[in-house]
Amino acid sequence: MWLDTERDDFDAKRRAARVGIELPVRCKHGTDRSTVILKDLNQYGARIEGLQKLRIDEPISLMLPGLQPKLAFVVWSRDRVSGLEFERPLHDDVFDSIVSEFAIKQYREAAAPKAHPIRHAA
Repeated sequence: MWLDTERDDFDAKRRAARVGIELPVRCKHGTDRSTVILKDLNQYGARIEGLQKLRIDEPISLMLPGLQPKLAFVVWSRDRVSGLEFERPLHDDVFDSIVSEFAIKQYREAAAPKAHPIRHAA
């Protein structure tokens, strides 16, 4: 199960670090279709805002940019914020592409490859 909470003691239990995202995405839950804000993302899941409290294990399809609908399940929910675990993790290249295009600036800079200085032969 993918954990998400405000408490720092749960950070060690996450499978991967979360990346801050601010991205409106379409979703489908049951027969309802709506738009939510994708707030955090890692290869294994996401945090979304915008839907009323959801039931644990409820399936949701997210329409992430450039992908077929991505099936996820609710692992926690409170008020209008929910944590989701993807049925299958995002491929590294797909995750990197979403981060490079949509992550909050501080996360994009942290994820960018560092330039190595060129050393000239003496």
